[in-house]
Amino acid sequence: MRCKVELHGDIVWYLRTYCNAQERQAFYEQLAAVQQEPIRNSEFIFVPEMKPYMLRSFRFGLNKAVFEFDPAENRVRVLECRKLKPKRPPGNGAKPNENGP
Repeated sequence: MRCKVELHGDIVWYLRTYCNAQERQAFYEQLAAVQQEPIRNSEFIFVPEMKPYMLRSFRFGLNKAVFEFDPAENRVRVLECRKLKPKRPPGNGAKPNENGP
């Protein structure tokens, strides 16, 4: 059964400002999948500043959407979107060996 969807505050603004057309399309496609099966099409996420909530997320392009799923209301509420942190290339960020080469 499809869930109701709510986009919190600045979600549409974020999509228009920080995402290109392909990322916006990917957001809405992934949101449609989440709407069908919220748990299967997302992953758990812990956000300390939003601690009391059980939050989930999905990726779209180089972004992540954080949402709350309320099964009692059959509702998905997208709370925020954010850019994913770039991955470090292998070998970068390694500490040098203190005992020599």
